[in-house]
Amino acid sequence: MSAKLRASFFVFFVLLLAGCATVPPVAVDYDPQADFAGLRTYYLLEPLATGPVSPLEIKRARQALDALLRMRYQPAQSADSADFLVRLQLNSVEKVAVYEDSYALYGGYRYWGFGWRAPLEVRQYRENFLVLDVLSPQSSPLWRASTPSAAARYADPAQSQQRLSEELALMLNRFPPY
Repeated sequence: MSAKLRASFFVFFVLLLAGCATVPPVAVDYDPQADFAGLRTYYLLEPLATGPVSPLEIKRARQALDALLRMRYQPAQSADSADFLVRLQLNSVEKVAVYEDSYALYGGYRYWGFGWRAPLEVRQYRENFLVLDVLSPQSSPLWRASTPSAAARYADPAQSQQRLSEELALMLNRFPPY
């Protein structure tokens, strides 16, 4: 096989795998009467957290959001002087999934061996969501985005910070809504 054919095959394979990669869904809702054109300065409110969210996760999310907002808007000194307010919410829920493995049958009831049934597999996991709210200076809702978050899956804080930045950037790419 020639080097050119191998390189073509490699490029095709990489493009095929890239097509399988999915971007997490971002749900967006906004007030259609709101005027987003005049928004220049923001004030970042204290983040909210529900469920088992560590203070370090909150700190990383706040830092990532502030860095992304500074790329497009100016930070305000207070909530009263800002054009819009931004609140980040981290929601975490512990869940349990129960699966029945129909291909792996086992039997037996004590030592007599009566009956057959499929074994159950139980897995506990944590589901995380990021919710980003943009509010008017009077705290009325203007825009909201939410997405599932995979940042807590990383053991390395730098990787978790990078993932949070990517997820928040996906959300902020949809702001303003037009």
